Amino acid sequence: MEGFKRSSGKNKNYSFSRILRKESRSNDAFELMLSKLTLEELITLKLEIAARNVNGKLYGIPLWKAIPNITKDAMLRCAYTITNTHHEAAKFLGLNIKDFKQLIYKFKIGDHFIEEK
Repeated sequence: MEGFKRSSGKNKNYSFSRILRKESRSNDAFELMLSKLTLEELITLKLEIAARNVNGKLYGIPLWKAIPNITKDAMLRCAYTITNTHHEAAKFLGLNIKDFKQLIYKFKIGDHFIEEK
């Protein structure tokens, strides 16, 4: 369940799943359970667990304002890993290549992936 194979392009070796597995933060069983949750359920669960860990005191964290950036970061990472090139990733997100490159720089998306050969 590692992912799918792609033939060519700058992004072809990037896999967030592979990174998490190398860090022992993911495995087949976890990814199977995760795939059964909707995105909304996953976010709710993540926030509930975070709140539980601090006794419900998530005060002062501007969650409502942060959500658009959190979501954009996740979308950029996803596009980066499921496409072969920056052009394909930009097209996947409905962006032009200039805007896409500005966003990957802003969100430091390339820093999350280690190119493997």
